[in-house]
Order: sequence, then structure tokens, then C-alpha cells
Amino acid sequence: MNFLKIVHIIILMILSIGCEDPYRTKKMDFGLFTLETPYKWQQVKKNGIDSYVGAIAVDKSDTLYFDLGMYSNNLTEPNIEIITRQMMEESATDSMKDIIVKDIPLDFDLDADRFRKQNVSWDTIDNRRAKIVFPRISGNGLTGIYIDSLWQRGSSKTRFNLTGANLKVQNEKDLLNAVRTLRFYKK
Repeated sequence: MNFLKIVHIIILMILSIGCEDPYRTKKMDFGLFTLETPYKWQQVKKNGIDSYVGAIAVDKSDTLYFDLGMYSNNLTEPNIEIITRQMMEESATDSMKDIIVKDIPLDFDLDADRFRKQNVSWDTIDNRRAKIVFPRISGNGLTGIYIDSLWQRGSSKTRFNLTGANLKVQNEKDLLNAVRTLRFYKK
């Protein structure tokens, strides 16, 4: 009887070792910061000119990028200018940069926020005010974090962002969970 129990326990141990836990995480250490990520994420080294930059390979198609320095992008979505077809016909506008052309009734409320791609929320991460961005439609837009002031020396601020564009839904969720575990270390 005891022999069967031992064999049963050994078989269960072998099976559990062979099974991969999809929720398993690891702490990734980038020197100036760490974060808890899904186990499969891998660090990719990059070279920056005036800041510390790098990447994280999430899977075969999604990659995250970080920038820690004075000129890190604040992840603010560009202003959207709305021009109707009628307005285009009435003026000789040639530029199509950041312009949304719609057939809109004249009495329609032209609120540019209706056409934005991303949502913005604010949180405190590692005792720092953090801007979190995520797409209004999953898979279409930026997901990430921006912190305006990690450290300050004189009038210079060290900023940080970590972002991914057009991420798969699960990768978007994983990134939003991971950014909440960020911890920064000044050297």
C-alpha cells in the first residue's frame, strides 16, 4: 500500500514539473529599475545616445520599449483636428497630418475626444505620480506608463516611459499589471 502511494506521489511530481504555469512571473532587473513580469518576457539590450533605453520581447510579435532619461516621451496623444468634407471644399487645405475627415451633420457636436485612440489614468507607482495609457479599443494604440520626474538634479529631470503599441489583449493586460510593480533605484 505504501509503495503505491510513493509511486503515485512520484508520478504527480513528474507531471507537475513538466507542466508550465502560465501565471508564473519573474523579477526583471534593469539596474535602475525592476519590474515583475510574466516568465516568458525577455530583456533586449539597446543603445541610447542621451538616455538609458532598452526593450522587452513579450512574444514573437509584441515588443515593449523603455526610455529613462531627460527626453522620454510623455505618451500624450497628438491633438486631433477635425475637418468635415464641407470644410475641406471651402478651403484649400492640402495637409492630411492628424486630420480626420468625416461626413458630419452641421448640428453634430465636434468633440475631438470622440476620435482619440487612448485612455489616460493617473496612479501612484513606487511613490511617484504615474500616467498610465491604454487603448480605447484593445490592440489599437499605446499601452504604457510615463513618470515625469524620477530624480532631479538642478533643473534637469530624469523621466521614464515603458510602452508597447498595438499589443495583443493578453499582453496589454500583462503590461498594465507589470507597471504597477515598478521599483526605481538611483545609482
